[in-house]
Amino acid sequence: GVVTLVIFLLTMSHSITTSSLPVVSKVTGWDWSPRGQAPVFYIITLPINFLSSASQPFAMNVLTVFLAALALFNLAKSVSLLPHDRTRDQRIREQNDFSLLSSPIAWIPPLFAALVCGLQLSFWEHATSATGEMIDLLMFAYLIRCLLEYRIGENEKWLSRFALVYGLSITNNWAMIAYFPLFLGAVVWIKGISFFQGRFLLKTTLLGILGLSLYLLLPLLLASQYPDSGGIWDY
Repeated sequence: GVVTLVIFLLTMSHSITTSSLPVVSKVTGWDWSPRGQAPVFYIITLPINFLSSASQPFAMNVLTVFLAALALFNLAKSVSLLPHDRTRDQRIREQNDFSLLSSPIAWIPPLFAALVCGLQLSFWEHATSATGEMIDLLMFAYLIRCLLEYRIGENEKWLSRFALVYGLSITNNWAMIAYFPLFLGAVVWIKGISFFQGRFLLKTTLLGILGLSLYLLLPLLLASQYPDSGGIWDY
């Protein structure tokens, strides 16, 4: 994560690019039309409004670099947590209690995954310029890590975080709705019959709804700023 952070900082754009112009213009207020989408991105970029106009594009690119490095860190962590008991040969060779790779070269797969992803052209372009994509990718990577962390320690705090962050990710990018059947199936597969316990279902549902409640943030702000236009439900 630190290495990729340094690489992206050294190669990032110091100004606006054609791909980042729509996002930067929204965040900085150059585009004065109301912001009605991506509330998570709105919150994390809110402090940038207090900077000078000249430094705002640079600050957004630096923020994007940090988000990209965190996404790659979660990718590497997830790869290190993958089970290695899928085949008969793996089960014979790997004696770790959780089937984690424990050979002296176990550092290679996480490193290779981070390099392949981080040095891929489109990822690098979005990681070094504020296009708004990195926050969505970071939340997606964190969701996968939560499932793998729960598989190892069976600590329900990871599933609680999963439910909350998944709700938040949906408000920021509607495409995450399409992943719901896959994530739900993964949770059922990992948790087993205990998934159907009433307490667990209630807790995770409430946390998911709490994350989804961020849908109301921008409509509330718009309704207060433009009281003569559409109401909160229109927004």
